Amino acid sequence: MSKNYQILALKWRPKHFEEVVGQDHITKTLIKAFEKNRIAQAFLFAGPRGVGKTTAARLLAMCLNGSDKPSIKYDIESDVIKQIIEGRSMDVIEIDGASNRGIDEIRELRENIKFAPLEGKFKVVIIDEVHMLTTQAFNALLKTLEEPPPHVKFVMATTDVHKVPQTIISRCQRFDFLPITNEVIKERLKHILKVESVKIDDSSLDLIASKSDGSMRDALGFLDQILVFSDKKITDKIVIDLLGVIPTTVYFDITNALHDKNGEELVDTLRHVKEKGYIVEDLIKGLITHMRNLTLMHYKNGLDLMGLSPELKKLYKKNKYDWSLKDLVRISNSLSELYASIKRFSDQTLIFEMTLMKFLQFDKSVDIEKFLQSDVPQEDSSIPEPKKTNSVPKKTVKKTVKETVKKTVKKTSEVTIDQVKDSWDKILGKISEERGTIHALLSDYIIKEMNGNNLELISYDSNKFNQKLMNDNLGFVKDSINGVLNTSIGVKIIVDTKVEKIEEESKNDSVNQNDVVELFQGKDTM
Repeated sequence: MSKNYQILALKWRPKHFEEVVGQDHITKTLIKAFEKNRIAQAFLFAGPRGVGKTTAARLLAMCLNGSDKPSIKYDIESDVIKQIIEGRSMDVIEIDGASNRGIDEIRELRENIKFAPLEGKFKVVIIDEVHMLTTQAFNALLKTLEEPPPHVKFVMATTDVHKVPQTIISRCQRFDFLPITNEVIKERLKHILKVESVKIDDSSLDLIASKSDGSMRDALGFLDQILVFSDKKITDKIVIDLLGVIPTTVYFDITNALHDKNGEELVDTLRHVKEKGYIVEDLIKGLITHMRNLTLMHYKNGLDLMGLSPELKKLYKKNKYDWSLKDLVRISNSLSELYASIKRFSDQTLIFEMTLMKFLQFDKSVDIEKFLQSDVPQEDSSIPEPKKTNSVPKKTVKKTVKETVKKTVKKTSEVTIDQVKDSWDKILGKISEERGTIHALLSDYIIKEMNGNNLELISYDSNKFNQKLMNDNLGFVKDSINGVLNTSIGVKIIVDTKVEKIEEESKNDSVNQNDVVELFQGKDTM
């Protein structure tokens, strides 16, 4: 490595306000302030990491001390500017708020700024991460910040502006720095690589920009890391391997398995994820973004809002999911809750895997308005008498049997109640794979009897919502039963809500000898 080697973040640090990217609303305002000579006594730069807060503070110092009077036009090769760039200027005091946060440091600062600047026109005090100062330090700074000496300018930077007291904020001219968009980051990286004579494809730029999460400093740091490995040509495979970027195809593999309720495919995808060693937090965050993109697909101009490359847009256009907006929002909310709590768990992979397994059991969302407008089936007011429940017109039974014999290989007359009971676990298992909620309800039902061509099931659930849900899915239940039994029978559900009353009445009945004999099937228990 060369002695003069500089990382890209330092080498390409802007030296004029015009070179700052992604913060035009700030740079244009500051340029106008110098043109009109309306420069505040204190500035507060707030925003996320790596978006140019400290850089803007140094540029402000250059404009104040770079020439005979405050101006945006200064000689970049002058000694004063070089000293500011290299951090050697005696007139620019840079303080780290995290390590100089006490009242003693602020008192010392107040004493030092009383003296006139050595070379420039102003003493510029830059306090980085100002929110780390103690309450006592903030209080000691208040009066000085409001009425500093004429030759002093304060510039404070913070990533957590909500931790800065309002008494401090009100004494400053505040500028909010925004996360840099992927498009701006890509254009900046493309310009840098062109000067550095390095080739790169668009997909690689997309990956780096997405990984940087709106931070230009992070993007340049990632680019530095990649250039160590390949300084001639950068491909998306190199970016994925070096930075651990999760390809979009992984997210599609997960949602394909969830949509099709294919547990085997989901397990294979999770095994691939574990082998690659992807970070769980990155996976969840990427999956949330993926669900957001799928949600935007429901809207006319949703693709434009995604901010994706043409290749990825084509990939999203090809998806054939029939999820409703309610389904997508429900899954996104669950993932957001998981992302907020995942740091509390020691085994994050386990929690992530079990959450996806839970998604396999999700049924489609029900529109509550349509449900409330629909009629809920009335429950039986009394226990049906055997004759009434078994009464089916003979002509109807004969006609149904004839049609079933034509449509199926196995005759319905051959299906007995014992065959249904023997296959019941298998039937429930098949229903569970497709609709977990229906499986949970049906597990509490009791098989009564075969009444002609109808299988009668008894439900003791008085919940009208559950009754409505089962009634809407009765066709699915019937198809599942016929699929397992290889037949064609009907399904009738009898709702019995008098079971609790019957049980109470039975408690008052005395136990006689005949009951005991019947219970033990006439066997001697001694």
